[in-house]
Amino acid sequence: MEHSGPIVVAPAEMSSISFCVLGSGSGGNCTVLKVDEELFLIDAGLSIKQTRLRMEAVGLSIHNVRGLFVTHMDRDHFGTSWPGHVQRMGLKVHVGPSHMDTACRFGVPTSLLEIAGESPETRTGMSVRRIDVAHDDSGCSAFIFEHEDCRLGWATDLGHVPDHLLEAFVDLDALAFESNYDRDMQEASGRPAFLKERIMGGRGHLSNRESLAAIRTIDAGSRLQHIVLLHLSRQCNCPDRVHSLWKDHGGDMADRITITNQHAPTPMLHVTPVANTLFTP
Repeated sequence: MEHSGPIVVAPAEMSSISFCVLGSGSGGNCTVLKVDEELFLIDAGLSIKQTRLRMEAVGLSIHNVRGLFVTHMDRDHFGTSWPGHVQRMGLKVHVGPSHMDTACRFGVPTSLLEIAGESPETRTGMSVRRIDVAHDDSGCSAFIFEHEDCRLGWATDLGHVPDHLLEAFVDLDALAFESNYDRDMQEASGRPAFLKERIMGGRGHLSNRESLAAIRTIDAGSRLQHIVLLHLSRQCNCPDRVHSLWKDHGGDMADRITITNQHAPTPMLHVTPVANTLFTP
């Protein structure tokens, strides 16, 4: 899609989706998603305490969370303290079909488990589409969250970028996407060969350049207000390298990126509905 003029965006007060990445990386991934006035979590890999503190830092309460969408059941995406909290609070946990058994084994009651993307979130009317992607043995779920003409795409822990994900990730207003490692840093690291192969072999994680190439394709068919880069490796990546890559090769997309980190939340990012005319003549 070729942009023939500037994007016209509705006023900020019309925002129907907002999100804040509380932390992202191998030490724990968790994002708070606000749909109208309802709060959800995308992954729950931080401790309960850290989730509470970081939500409070952006003016939100963990007690107002209504449900969780979990990309996969690795412990950095669903931590050991969460099954008990889920049960106490009666929170619905939305996962892909391949993760249902693991969620049960971790202690999530079957009554609180739902297959993500099978039905709208009834409290808000938000629709959720799940796209299954490769990651290790059990795979991972990417999501599209849609509410009142706002569409947020979410994809992390991607072994590679399949065509069916790019075909689904169109007409997005915001995107959160993995940018895990710098290839030169990965190859020069002291990590064992089997770990490098796992990460770079097509079922592990995405390099910065792979991420940029995919996002360029997604941006061409979307109207991205925010591009959020997830899950940077602490050992084999560097925000300065990511910034440099995007400055040199990202064009005007570079002005829209937010690079997440492990230890502090991003600002609350607001996604606004697009006005009736998306592109001016």
